[in-house]
Amino acid sequence: MKLKFLFSLMLGCALSAAAQGYQDGVDNYNAGRYDVAKVILENNLNKPGTDKAVSYFYLGCVEFREGNLAKAKQDYEAGIAANPAYGFNYIGLGQVALKEGDKGTAEKYFKQGMECDKKNVDLTAEVGRAYFNVDPQKYAKDIEKYIDKAYKDAKKNKVSQAPYLLLQADMQANTDPGKAASLYEAAIESDKEKGEINREAYVKYANTYFHVNPRFAIEKLEELHKLEPNSGLAQRELAEKYYDNSQFGSAAILYGEYLQNPNHFQNDEQRYAGLLYSAGEYDKSLEWANKVLAKDPGNFYMYRVILLDQSAKENWPAAEEAGRKLFNTPGVDLIANDYILYGKALTNTGKGNEAVAVLEKAVELNPDKPELLTSLSDAYDKAGQSDKAVETYKKYLDGGNGTTNDLLNMGRRYSTLARSLDKGTPERKAATNEGIKYFNMTLERVPDNGLVYWFVGQIYLTGNDDEPNAEMAAAFEKMIDLFNADPANREKYATYYRAADYLLGIYFADKDKAKARKYLQDYLQFMPDDDQVRKLLDTLN
Repeated sequence: MKLKFLFSLMLGCALSAAAQGYQDGVDNYNAGRYDVAKVILENNLNKPGTDKAVSYFYLGCVEFREGNLAKAKQDYEAGIAANPAYGFNYIGLGQVALKEGDKGTAEKYFKQGMECDKKNVDLTAEVGRAYFNVDPQKYAKDIEKYIDKAYKDAKKNKVSQAPYLLLQADMQANTDPGKAASLYEAAIESDKEKGEINREAYVKYANTYFHVNPRFAIEKLEELHKLEPNSGLAQRELAEKYYDNSQFGSAAILYGEYLQNPNHFQNDEQRYAGLLYSAGEYDKSLEWANKVLAKDPGNFYMYRVILLDQSAKENWPAAEEAGRKLFNTPGVDLIANDYILYGKALTNTGKGNEAVAVLEKAVELNPDKPELLTSLSDAYDKAGQSDKAVETYKKYLDGGNGTTNDLLNMGRRYSTLARSLDKGTPERKAATNEGIKYFNMTLERVPDNGLVYWFVGQIYLTGNDDEPNAEMAAAFEKMIDLFNADPANREKYATYYRAADYLLGIYFADKDKAKARKYLQDYLQFMPDDDQVRKLLDTLN
């Protein structure tokens, strides 16, 4: 089972990386990862090589998005103090003024920002973006004015058109993803003509177009990764798109590369552990989960991953231990699958009563999760509570749930219940009839499944108080006919052949000696040392 909820569940932990390289913060802001951008920018603010004017501008933009206008203004002013010639911070101040309803002051700041570099199309487009950020309807004419100016300036100065194309794309992203993607692609190509790589446009193209055409979105990020193989942004974004497209192995490889980036966070390590589980790399997933727990022993997300890994490996004692730790971690946010796997681990370590208690509680707390009823039914069955196993599974199916396998399992539940009841009783007969009903429903869906006929034959035998009968014989003969269609089944289903041959030989012994001989001779192919059957066969000659 590959659980896509792992990614979203692991986003909740605090960001705690010691980041290096403010540009990663800029890239993450432009990719829409504002919380990550803020941490990286703050952690790198006073490090050598950091452009403080740029960092403060993007920190101000994060605060503006969060509605913290006073803090945004403070950051923009700090950026101006760091480098008065960097025009974006003036535009940031204009954006704050515009949000506060002072368009006159805003326009003065916008003008001051653009005058820092009159040939810089990015500054002109940023003014249009400021109007868009504040109120795209109210300031629609102002936005178009600055887009038009950016377009003319780009042509006049023979520079990339990407800045205003990005703005136009962002304006379309939520309403017309196809048009937005075309504009992002145009921005990519315009920068490419000038020998530049527009990471923002690549990532936004992929995020906007993924739900329209996943393949195109992934190909665009693969192109970025090829151009910048060491880019943490390219690695992380491509890894997540691989994951969202169920390409778990590829996602794990890319996330492994990304974790070499010093700007990664603990929650990235958590996501990697979950990715490795999804890719079937259980031992490596366990290794990373334990790495996180060594630093953060109260991290219940990692106990969940260990429970998943150990359950997949069928290491039930270890799965039980992980489940116990998960359930006893302070502040744990349990989900339905936690109960299912922990209950399964308890069942498989001989703690049936505990498993039943865990799953009963799960059903009580999660009435909207019908799949829990199947796990509870299984726990009842293995704890010897056949009546409750049947009752619970019936509740699941009566709710309109169930696959072909569920119908089969319901039949098997009744078969087990019938066998536990006294022979010759109406209760045993009633349980048998209910089981036959569900097996027949199964056969309506899979009429050529030999194994289903095995269960049909078994329940007819039980219903006749373990005496071979015509219905049993018909089911077993049908099973053998279906199995015989593939010679490999002789070895694969040897146990079923052997049991059916024996019972058919007994049944036909006084009805059809030729048939009885055929089945008993076939039985001896599997059990050549059974002298009792050889003696019976001799009496049929």
